[in-house]
Amino acid sequence: MVAICVDASLVLAWLLPEELSGAAFSLKERWDEEDAELIAPSLVKMEVPSGLRQAVYRGRIALDEGDEALKAFQEMDIRICEPEGLLGRAWELGKAVNAPRLYDIFYLALAEMEGCELWTADRRLVNLAGPRSAVARWIGDVPSEASGG
Repeated sequence: MVAICVDASLVLAWLLPEELSGAAFSLKERWDEEDAELIAPSLVKMEVPSGLRQAVYRGRIALDEGDEALKAFQEMDIRICEPEGLLGRAWELGKAVNAPRLYDIFYLALAEMEGCELWTADRRLVNLAGPRSAVARWIGDVPSEASGG
């Protein structure tokens, strides 16, 4: 079974109406067909609900939609991974790419440690990782015919 590391921005693209939601759903469908295992660091359990709350606060979605999205998130089959050394690896990667904060870098570190790809809706993260990391993938690079989902 292949593992795919997903970050909060990708999960939020599944839960909220986002520009890249079509591409996100196409990838999810493909991964479901491949029986891929979705993984993330525990940070995702704080970032996704925070993003949902922000969407409600800013009026992007109604309160009941936020409640439904939170429930959907809680039912998602994402395995939380905290391998030994994740903090140290995130710190080293953060230094290597000169990241101002480490939140996103934890996802990158986990993907590297687990030997899998990191998929994100955050183009900035992929640009930051750049040539330093070969595992970061932006869902905006999914071919347009696959992003109609």
